Amino acid sequence: MNNTKPLLLITGVTSGVGLSLVNHYAGKYHVLALSRNDNKLKELFAGKEYITTFQVDLSDPEACDLTFRTISYKYGYIPYLINNAGINRKVELKEITYDQYLEFMHVNAVAPTIAMQYLLPAMKENNFGRIINITSGAPLNCFPGFALYSSSKGALNAITVTAAKEYADHDIKINLMSPGPVKSNMAPNAPMEPSVCHPTVDYLLKIDENGPTGKFFWLGYEIPLFPDLQGIEWLEGKADSTKYTKVIS
Repeated sequence: MNNTKPLLLITGVTSGVGLSLVNHYAGKYHVLALSRNDNKLKELFAGKEYITTFQVDLSDPEACDLTFRTISYKYGYIPYLINNAGINRKVELKEITYDQYLEFMHVNAVAPTIAMQYLLPAMKENNFGRIINITSGAPLNCFPGFALYSSSKGALNAITVTAAKEYADHDIKINLMSPGPVKSNMAPNAPMEPSVCHPTVDYLLKIDENGPTGKFFWLGYEIPLFPDLQGIEWLEGKADSTKYTKVIS
């Protein structure tokens, strides 16, 4: 491996946003590229400088844990992480199975959490890290038929904001980014090319120690992830009656 470039780990790299990001960053960084499709990894990246590939099915808990543990042991400090891998299929609520729910949650929320668990200790030790968790507007919009996707991305959002708060005393920035309506295997008819998200990813990888953390970004915009809850005192069970409608007197 060529060690002259900083390490950037990206998951879900054989299509869509992930593939676009690998092609954009290889050479600027040494990219550790993860996908479940070993044939596509070889076809796309074999012999390419500044790209090292790893095959892993992120829906498999044991394989997921083993892969991130192996990578963290092999490389030590990996300062940049983009959790991009995700799955999305339309499934009506009445058709959702337990196994489907586990699959969506593991790929879209648990696997990114495991990656952070293994990479964050070295980031903390070196007092530097930049993490981007690729999310969606889905948990904010909650379209019919997409409860699995929206709920799992909603979990990722909550995990990301919590992690950002836990590491707020260090120069570690953990943010969310929705790439926008871009073409991918999940959305082949989307109107935009994946490269439309590159400027936002560039910004999030390069933010300084005073930059944002625990925030949601979309096509160059910072989007509010939560409603304005000023006036609610959660622990006291009180809310500002001039701002919130009380339905029980």
